[in-house]
Amino acid sequence: MSLKLVSFKACPFVQRVVIVLEMKAVDYEIEYIDLACPPDWFLAITPLKKVPLLIVENSVIFESSVINEYIDEAFPVNRLHPEDLLSKAQNRSWIEFSSNVSMHTFKLSIDEKKQDFEHTLAILKNDFDQIEKNLKEQPFFNGEHFSLVDASFAPAFQRLNYLHSIHGAVFDKKRHPHIFKWQDKLLKLSEVKRSCVPEIEALYYQLLWTRQGHITQFMDESEFGERPERSIY
Repeated sequence: MSLKLVSFKACPFVQRVVIVLEMKAVDYEIEYIDLACPPDWFLAITPLKKVPLLIVENSVIFESSVINEYIDEAFPVNRLHPEDLLSKAQNRSWIEFSSNVSMHTFKLSIDEKKQDFEHTLAILKNDFDQIEKNLKEQPFFNGEHFSLVDASFAPAFQRLNYLHSIHGAVFDKKRHPHIFKWQDKLLKLSEVKRSCVPEIEALYYQLLWTRQGHITQFMDESEFGERPERSIY
């Protein structure tokens, strides 16, 4: 079975899929496109006009959570979803919740006004409150075994770490000690490290600079040059 993943180099949702492929040691091909100027063949096969896309033989699957469940079922060795129906449903709920975290992470990168940035950060920390009280003991969300929930949160944690290195107020170790340990464990996994391009950190900082949100007030202009026209890509 041939698998081809269509990606944008800095897309956290594609990264979710790559983490699962790496965790399950599945062979795959990856092709990167420019979302600001997507190729015609891409637009012809995706109704949502966004990545990730997984091309399986001649069939197309979209949406990261759907793709990951397909991969987990199609390659059943090292299952990443619980077998118990209730536990599986609960995991799906937290995967859906991870999209809130990803959305607020993105908003932190584009909010132009200080009050908007601080409002988004407050919402994100309230989201963290919900996660914190539902986290089981380490190392992973379900305990000892890595799951699709972990794959869904890891890319957001990576970007939040980059934002924290600039702003310093994203993670609160005292308020969210379990999350602090969890994200640290996830980001040290070799599969997570392999899930993105080697230059992801520099690429993300450059994206922040082009987005020209409030966060760029804490970045060194001498390193990135004159402030460009704002872009969300």
